Amino acid sequence: MAAKEKRWSLREEVCGNSDSREKVVNKVPLYMQTYSWDCGLACASMVLQYLGKSSKKVYTSDLEELKCGESIWTIDLALLMKLHNIRHLLCTITFGVDQGYSKQAFYSNFVTDEERVSNLFQNAESMGINVQKRSVHCDEIVSHLGDGNLAIILVDWAQLECLWCDKRHCKSCCFSCLSSSCCRGYQGHFIVACGFDSKKKKIFYMNPSYDEEMCCCRMSQFDAARKSYGTDEDILFIYKDGVP
Repeated sequence: MAAKEKRWSLREEVCGNSDSREKVVNKVPLYMQTYSWDCGLACASMVLQYLGKSSKKVYTSDLEELKCGESIWTIDLALLMKLHNIRHLLCTITFGVDQGYSKQAFYSNFVTDEERVSNLFQNAESMGINVQKRSVHCDEIVSHLGDGNLAIILVDWAQLECLWCDKRHCKSCCFSCLSSSCCRGYQGHFIVACGFDSKKKKIFYMNPSYDEEMCCCRMSQFDAARKSYGTDEDILFIYKDGVP
């Protein structure tokens, strides 16, 4: 069996047998990122389409409203959800900006972003952005997905895996290459967690940088990728209930 056919066979097997609480797959429309910086917007577009809402404004008037340019933080995505009246919860271990990121190559816009992002956190409550400063256990993510909800998660792409895919074949990533020295450190990337297999300890997710219907990761490696220094353990929980 050809490699691509085998990958599709694995995906179809998962999607075709997801009718119990041990294995859940929330079927999310794939939305590919266009640039090196817009994985968060692509994930937001997937979430909106899953909830039956239009994503046409995400790259236009929504982006203008965010005033973040090409540097999108998780709290920007939380604000985007608020703009669409979507119930959400941002969990993070850093309320504001970690000063240590100023030394990381990935955060090249740190000086510009610091004040803007800090102000968003300080004014989150008055702006209707729901934020909690805490770490999240994988069991909470699984429970959330099991109720038909989604989560946009910031991960270190250098540590994330897909058991079905080859990273080298990604059409667009949040960095320029996979082989040079620029990829040896933290590489932030947003994904949409959409399902799990608790018996086999797997997490299913949508990757906006890869033209495949769904990706699969071991829960242990998923935890390592989302808790890597640079992510702040950011998780944006999205709830399907209460959507107008």
